[in-house]
Amino acid sequence: MGGFCAEMLADLKSAGIEYSLGQEALFSVSLDHMRYSSPPECAVFAKRAEDIGNTLKICSRYVCPVTVRGSGTGCAAGCVPFCGGIVLDVSGINFIEIDPASRTAHVGAGAVTADVDAAAAKHGLMYAPDPSSHKYCSIGGNISCNAGGLRAAKYGVTRDNVLALAAYLADGSEITCGLPLKKFSAGPNLRDLFIGSEGTLGVVSQAWLRLLPRPQEKAAALAFFAGDEKGFEGIKAVMRSPLEPAVLEFMDTETVDCVRRRDASLQIPEKSCALLAEFDGAGATGQAEHFAEILGKIPGATARASKNEAEAEAFWRVRRAASPAMYGLANTKISQDIVLPFARVGEFFEFFKKLGRQSGLHTPIFGHAADGNYHIHFMYDGNIPGERERAQQGMDAAVIKAVELGGAVSGEHGIGALKAKYMALQHSPKELETMRKIKEALDPLNILNRGKVYFPQDLSAYTPLKGVKLPWD
Repeated sequence: MGGFCAEMLADLKSAGIEYSLGQEALFSVSLDHMRYSSPPECAVFAKRAEDIGNTLKICSRYVCPVTVRGSGTGCAAGCVPFCGGIVLDVSGINFIEIDPASRTAHVGAGAVTADVDAAAAKHGLMYAPDPSSHKYCSIGGNISCNAGGLRAAKYGVTRDNVLALAAYLADGSEITCGLPLKKFSAGPNLRDLFIGSEGTLGVVSQAWLRLLPRPQEKAAALAFFAGDEKGFEGIKAVMRSPLEPAVLEFMDTETVDCVRRRDASLQIPEKSCALLAEFDGAGATGQAEHFAEILGKIPGATARASKNEAEAEAFWRVRRAASPAMYGLANTKISQDIVLPFARVGEFFEFFKKLGRQSGLHTPIFGHAADGNYHIHFMYDGNIPGERERAQQGMDAAVIKAVELGGAVSGEHGIGALKAKYMALQHSPKELETMRKIKEALDPLNILNRGKVYFPQDLSAYTPLKGVKLPWD
């Protein structure tokens, strides 16, 4: 089968490609946000698009596994090199070119999402997708897992905002997928094949992104409800109304209680769940006020629209505190980003909370209510024997239930290595066979992100590292 060897290093050096065998460098590319670490044998740092092609040609020659990496903010161990070989870090391909007339951005795979939006803002435009890690995550990584974000309610996910991309296949050849045009009907658009493929079919080097006029007006609104069921009523009321929120975030009673205990200054009612909305564009203030009016009619609910930016920021503090506040329940968590049909959300919540009671673990939930995309958690103490196992068993049961209800195992984080075991739940044998045939056709030597997405592997020997601080923590 071949693999990494000294001859490869000579070839990389001859091609002018930067690489490192140092322990610090190898560790830095060995993990993502989930903190499962598996160092590669070599870290390669692409500075130009052609570095990607040349690296892949060399790796194909030696049948060496290649794990592609952007900023490393992923939540599914998709960029963790469990198979060894090399990590191909493309974060150095970082350029941003804005064309305000065509409302497009031409960017490198390593361009940081928030930087793209900031560059667009200078021209009165915006790049709409905003994953929670937008200050650190890269466009290449966003494309890899079809990242979503808070504003997906109105503006869609990464797939809806990529016009075209360029990628290198496993043999080092380059292809362009689509063109940066508003219309493109010249055969199947290969762009959509690569979006969400998580580095298994090729390596994205650059992309052309859709930009939109930047909203001049924003307004937020926040509602609290007496229990989760009333909160679901609130979600339905908003979705049935003519309102068009750019953001609609739900936090269940466990989550809100964590936030309330963490920050008493927020004046959060006890035993309440919350729904945060943000509206943008013309009429945003009126929409926020209408939101508060609609939800204020639900028994036991309190709702108000922001009167100024300071009050809107106070509303947002409730949502931003949701994830860190959960660690007041336990020191470790297992999470998933399932998607549910609107009609089955209440049924799933009842099932999930029952799992929590049976396992003796806390199960806080928050998520993007307008998308049906919820981040579900089992909180556990990693120092107490058996708790991790109970949490994992509970999460497996929850994911199975989500699929049974017509939902999806992931809405924005992707599959990577950690969720590959769920693919047979989501897809039929023929669907998986088709995906694997596409993989084989484009990567016949199986060097790209080996053992991910379509191929479950046993990761029981790995546990998340403790005490590792990452830039976005």
